[in-house]
This record gives sequence, C-alpha cells and structure tokens, in this order.
Amino acid sequence: MKAPWLKPSEALNRPINRNADDAAYLAALAQPASVRRLGFHLGNIGLLIAPRATSELTDLIKVCPIPNTASWLLGIFNLRGNLVPVFDVNMLLQLEVGTSKKRMLLILGQGAAAGALVIEGLPVHVTLSEGDKLKSLPPLPEAIRPFASSGYEKNGEMWFNFDHIGFFNFLATKVAI
Repeated sequence: MKAPWLKPSEALNRPINRNADDAAYLAALAQPASVRRLGFHLGNIGLLIAPRATSELTDLIKVCPIPNTASWLLGIFNLRGNLVPVFDVNMLLQLEVGTSKKRMLLILGQGAAAGALVIEGLPVHVTLSEGDKLKSLPPLPEAIRPFASSGYEKNGEMWFNFDHIGFFNFLATKVAI
C-alpha cells in the first residue's frame, strides 16, 4: 500500500526517519568517487595533467634551436605569438625512447607560461579512485621527484600528479651550459 502524498508544509515539517532507503543512500555517498584524469608517459613514468591545466597536443614540429643550452632543450617555437620552449624530458632523465609510437608535442600551460614536452603516443584518460592512491611513492628520477606530489596505481601502472609549472620553472634554471 502506497503512502498518501503529504502537503508541502507537512512534508517539510515531518521528523526525519532513518530507514533502509536512507541508509542505502548514505552508503552510496560514502563510496569513494572516481575521477577521470588525462595522463601521459615519459618513458615508463605515467604523469597526470593537473585537473584545470590547459593542455594541447600537436605533431612534433620544427623548432628553432637555442645555442649554448642543454641538449634536452630542443629549442623554441611560436604558438599564437608566444615563444614556447620544447623539452625532451626523456633525454634529461636518460629514459629509453621507444620507436613504435609517434612522437608528439604536449603543450602544458598557456601564454608566456606555456612549455612543451616531447611525448610518445597520445595522452590517455585514466579513471582513478581514492582506493588507487599510493601510501608512499616509489623511487623516481631526481629531476622529477619534487614535482610528483602523490601517486596512484591503476591496472598495474603507476600514475603521478605532475606539477608542470614547478617543473618548467626548475628546467628554466638548468638550461644554460
């Protein structure tokens, strides 16, 4: 038998009963929410792009080299009137580069704060939950460790939150030889 409809004033003033439906609703709220993030690989290191970061993907284009700089700074290119530095982080970290995937430029940030990383293949969507979070981070290359604040393990693969702004600022201090 269905309960009769209440008048709005009665519905608002009635006492709240914690019945089975309410318990199921609260249990559903307690479930860890999953978050979908965009990530990319540098060698075997999975890095997650910040949730609200501007990112753009383009083919590996010709860049203008800059003399007397580190070899991992490939040069700069013009992106809508802004000079964007291009970093080959695989070279910086001395990671093996595969030959099976197309090399692309991943541009992170916008305007004068933008920087580009050479990546292999396309970025991927990764769905993460609180249960995937690592309690402690595994060893990472020294140059990237301060910019990987936390990590996740998903399907046997490790993903790290990546502070690209801090990383680009760090690289800017290391480019001169």
